Amino acid sequence: MTRDELKEQIDELMREYADEEIDGATYAQKMMKLTTSAQNDNDEE
Repeated sequence: MTRDELKEQIDELMREYADEEIDGATYAQKMMKLTTSAQNDNDEE
């Protein structure tokens, strides 16, 4: 995942939370998954 792809996904996640489409727990869970996935991708390079 590129830095731009990660930023887009985080921006979308933040928008969903701001628009109350998801709750705080879901936001935190998805954010952890995104950041962990990005870290794992970087570790493999």
